[in-house]
Amino acid sequence: MSQIKKLAGQTAYYGISSILGRVLNFLLLPIWTARLEDEEYGSVTLLYAYVAIMLIIYTFGMETAFFRFSRKENEQDSYNNAGTAVLTVSLFISALLFISAPGIASILGEGVQPLYVKYMASILLIDAAVAIPFAKLRLQEKALKFAFVKISVITITILLNLLFIIVLPDILEGKYLSSLSGFVEGFYKKDFGVGYIFMVNLMANALYLPFLWPEFKRLKLKIHWATFKPMLLYALPIFLMGLGGIFNEQGYTMIMDALLGKGNLGVFSSAVKLSVIMMLGIQAFRYAAEPFFFSHSENKEAPALFSKIMHYFVVFNIFVMAAVAINMDLIGDLFLRQAEYKGALYVIPVLLLAKLLYGVYVNLSVWFKIKDKTIFGTYYALIGAVVTLVGNILLIPVLGFYGCAITSLLCYTAMSTLCYFKGRKVFPVPYNFRPLFLYLALGLAIIYLADLLDISNQWLSYGKDLLVTAIFAVFMYLREGKSLKYKTVSTKD
Repeated sequence: MSQIKKLAGQTAYYGISSILGRVLNFLLLPIWTARLEDEEYGSVTLLYAYVAIMLIIYTFGMETAFFRFSRKENEQDSYNNAGTAVLTVSLFISALLFISAPGIASILGEGVQPLYVKYMASILLIDAAVAIPFAKLRLQEKALKFAFVKISVITITILLNLLFIIVLPDILEGKYLSSLSGFVEGFYKKDFGVGYIFMVNLMANALYLPFLWPEFKRLKLKIHWATFKPMLLYALPIFLMGLGGIFNEQGYTMIMDALLGKGNLGVFSSAVKLSVIMMLGIQAFRYAAEPFFFSHSENKEAPALFSKIMHYFVVFNIFVMAAVAINMDLIGDLFLRQAEYKGALYVIPVLLLAKLLYGVYVNLSVWFKIKDKTIFGTYYALIGAVVTLVGNILLIPVLGFYGCAITSLLCYTAMSTLCYFKGRKVFPVPYNFRPLFLYLALGLAIIYLADLLDISNQWLSYGKDLLVTAIFAVFMYLREGKSLKYKTVSTKD
């Protein structure tokens, strides 16, 4: 069977829940931007950036370590070790956050209440607690359950957001169902504002626990030090790499908040949300690729296989980059409900290119994971973090939103370049970048030329953009689509 087609199938199979989950979560953007002021949305963005960073600390690389050592050691032993360690650390840190909530809220600034911090601590505890059970589902290829649980919780999150951010305030204002206004007044407090976003997130996430109860029942709360020690040594560089990686992705929020304020942060974050469209496929690919790369690491044809995976991954995402950038006016009008949130749309092409390079790095990073040299991932992530920190501090005051987007591009360019040159010495993979550079140049040229052709009629402009996208899609398929059938590396299952 074609291994690339097999990986593509796994990407769709295991990643479909992630893609649909992110798409459903993407639907929160018009809800929030329609009803929240830009400073309120900036506060939400800032807090969730800290949540993303803290989740790395809570899980400290144990998911990847569980994948690696479940193949080398006893799976149940690895499951017990990873699950118990993550639960212990999570309970301890969440307790500290609860106790320190007033002080943390004052540090984060105006608009952040201690109760928000407590909500975040509870959300983090649940997200970390279910991380290893979800990893077990992926390892055992229980994709249907994985998808069902993820999509169910995200769907409930969307519905609760609609209820608390849109429906209940409208009832109080008498827009509809005015007969219920007295009942709603009894429990709904309009001045709680963004607090409802965190509250409904916690309510929905709590459903993970009954959904995953069978996996929790199989977890024995014990640590076998002889097998846990090598897992911990493997995981710690992954943990540091994760911290650096999440700072590279979310660090701009803290810096922009300090330099430009929460209002501008909210506007820029809306553009970042739109660029996340490309991250959907990358996230799905990562879900499937991590166990796939480990399972094929001993295959003698692995280097050629990994090269072709990189090729088709980049080809597909160049098209996604072009499609989103060309149609950003249409996408912006659909998802950004207030005009001020569209003030950063012009940086989307740069952000998309940065996300593409991040995807390239995900492919390149295979060598240090399968060769147990995860410390190099830490080096690259920390170098990227330095670029993110210095670049944002220097460029945001001068170039504004562009400075932040360019910094992200420089960060992933540096990480990919360093990873490539070291990797070809340790685990040589015959990547052929020449055609990819040509496709990239073509995609960027089409984005630029499509923008030059200005049509005053909005609907005709949308049609022009969709037509250009369709032509580019046909071209890419004719050039690369059919070759997927004949040129992939195959091995016997």
